[in-house]
Amino acid sequence: MTKIFRLFLLLFATYSCMAQNQLYDLQNPTKRIELPKKLNEISGLSFLTNSEIASVQDEKGKIYILSPEDGKIVKEIEFGKNGDYEGISHFKKHYFVLKSNGSIYKIDKYGYSKEYEFKHKKGFDFEGLCLDKINNRLLVACKEHGNKDKRSHFYIYVFSLESKEYVEKAHFKIRRNAVHSKFKPSGIAIHPNGNIYVLSSFSKTLCVLSKTGAILESTQLNESILNQPEGITFNSEGDLFIANEKKNTMPTLLKFNLNKTVR
Repeated sequence: MTKIFRLFLLLFATYSCMAQNQLYDLQNPTKRIELPKKLNEISGLSFLTNSEIASVQDEKGKIYILSPEDGKIVKEIEFGKNGDYEGISHFKKHYFVLKSNGSIYKIDKYGYSKEYEFKHKKGFDFEGLCLDKINNRLLVACKEHGNKDKRSHFYIYVFSLESKEYVEKAHFKIRRNAVHSKFKPSGIAIHPNGNIYVLSSFSKTLCVLSKTGAILESTQLNESILNQPEGITFNSEGDLFIANEKKNTMPTLLKFNLNKTVR
């Protein structure tokens, strides 16, 4: 019975990976949009409505609201000084912006902001932020742990939207080599089906995790299409958006339609 059960688990895992791979044709974007030069260093995305995507870039304390149809900036919200801003999310009436040291800024529509610090920020490098609405929290992807002895793994932390504090212990701890030896998160987003997508610009890899942090899929990206992928988000229908920083050419926003025939 043990051997049969193990075989069943292997087949189930294989089927799950195949199903995930079929959700998007990452070799052929549905749409490719060149973004304005202001977004040369685009570093985070958050889908707001069918006509708006929020973004940040890692040099300016500004939120840029984009049109997903043509990539034009329709609004700018200045919230702080220049800095290394790496992720953005939105909940109710506020935006949340992540700084590379782990600080999270809660920002209203007028640009008024309040900072919440990551207590153990020395040596840490963060690069991904997304809303986990069901659990009333933000997921925060850590690119590099502050302790060099712990860098064989990458970590995802939780920021509670109720207490406005980080949970002390990392929520997920995942061995890099299980995904890619050079995997360093640059973006994170939750699919409408609940799976967690973690993007690595450094290794050009897209990793899909289950709700419990199990690795479902690891896909190497085509560098000619996703040359510097930094931001990732989904619309309510499950279509995938990835933003490239400028690298030799223009910054771009790519859309990959969900294959709705996959169940």
